[in-house]
Amino acid sequence: MLVVRSVEDQPAHGLKKGDLLRFYIVDAHHHMGREGSHQNTPAGAYSYYSLLWFELRRMAKERLEKDELLYEPVDIEPPHTASKCFNIRNSWAEMNRGWLVDRTIVFPFSDDYAKSDNKLVASFKLSNDRIARWTTRSPHSTRLIGFARVDPTDARTIGADCAVRELHRAVTLLGLRGLKLHPLAQLFLDDIEDDITRRVVKKAGELHVPIVFDTRNIRTVRRIKNLIDGMRSDKSCANSITGTRIVLAHSAMTPGDTFLHDTLMDPVFCTETSGLHGQDLPVLMKAAQERDTPPGNQWSSRILFGTDYSYFSLHAADTILHLLSRDFIGGPSDIQRILGENALLLAQKVFVTRGPSRRRPRQVAFRDDRNQGLDGFENLLFSLVRDEHWDVSSLDLIIPSQRVLTSSNVSLMTKTIGVDTDSYVLTLRSRSEGEEVHVWVRRRSDRLLTFAVTSGYNTRGIGGSELGLPESESLLLKALDEHTIYADSSDALSQEVLETLGTQ
Repeated sequence: MLVVRSVEDQPAHGLKKGDLLRFYIVDAHHHMGREGSHQNTPAGAYSYYSLLWFELRRMAKERLEKDELLYEPVDIEPPHTASKCFNIRNSWAEMNRGWLVDRTIVFPFSDDYAKSDNKLVASFKLSNDRIARWTTRSPHSTRLIGFARVDPTDARTIGADCAVRELHRAVTLLGLRGLKLHPLAQLFLDDIEDDITRRVVKKAGELHVPIVFDTRNIRTVRRIKNLIDGMRSDKSCANSITGTRIVLAHSAMTPGDTFLHDTLMDPVFCTETSGLHGQDLPVLMKAAQERDTPPGNQWSSRILFGTDYSYFSLHAADTILHLLSRDFIGGPSDIQRILGENALLLAQKVFVTRGPSRRRPRQVAFRDDRNQGLDGFENLLFSLVRDEHWDVSSLDLIIPSQRVLTSSNVSLMTKTIGVDTDSYVLTLRSRSEGEEVHVWVRRRSDRLLTFAVTSGYNTRGIGGSELGLPESESLLLKALDEHTIYADSSDALSQEVLETLGTQ
């Protein structure tokens, strides 16, 4: 998490000079794998974020001297749960770094593994397997969110539904949670509105996974918009459109274009910042704000932060510093939406594959008067991971319903804005049986901690929006609250957890 300090009083936001804010950052555009001279792994990503932090500090010093910044970046802090997972083994602890960025959406390059020697195998099958191995196993599963890639032109060279089947496999079997499409790299720019692309986009909508669509110019955006408009008028696509979300990568390299921002008014679309720098950033923000249509549709909810590493590197520091500058037209809540919250709401969903499990939901509550209950619970849980009883497939934050920073909720000044790292869903997979369970951890305002264990069967069908809804609107969580066991001590809590996970 990025820790910043207000350089002056900001009465409109309830801030005083010297107040600290913590921003949770998600990189929504990041490649892994190998493509010619471009190579990247999880360890490489964390090293990049470390270098990005040093560059950010260097650039910030220069801009502070010119009085250009409203917030000074002063530190980075790892989210406690993910950092604790990295520390349970020495080999993992070496990668416990680079915490300027807390979560990363990763997908394959158009890489050396994209094509198989077997001409009947879908493009990117091996690449998707590699991404899944990185993103659904400890410790990287606490930091990385995996997206698949497919090639729609496989429909012409291998089989009509080849790319569709590979996307279905990647999501339902591998646990990948989104899709990257690159019309230029896979040579289907002229086929974006064709049936070969429509089938893939329709399947993504049916699976409720977002699509990062590479856009290098506004012509590509027009074609994608035409595709979506055509699907809306097709009754066979009615169900898929409700689950379709598209990120227009790089802001089409035309951040102020009128058609781009008209397209972003469509709830299907949002954009991201990778590749933008200098005056591109204020142009993008100003054009987005001019189309603000409250209530419930803030301009900053349509923009995501992305790096596109390793094609771009230090542009991302420019983006962050613009958000912290006097020239930025928004407030702290807008900064957090762009830096992380929008990406979490888009890409997070309760991790579910086909791992067999039909456990009866169970919840234990513990009054954490000494503020030590969560730490003890996590130590116990990660000891089971260390001892190879369970593996962590995903760590997803529950985003609180109160996400606007005002002078009336000053308690957020010492916490992250809009993101509560003490409430999350941890997906565990049994190493012996392949069983998949979800551990829901929620810290209540009255010092009450609740720990619930559910199965993939219980939570199948819960999408990304579930993690961003007020808890009162979750039928599953309400049902758990009605059948809660109360632990009167930390030892009793540990006993309940061990029994629930079947390790006692």
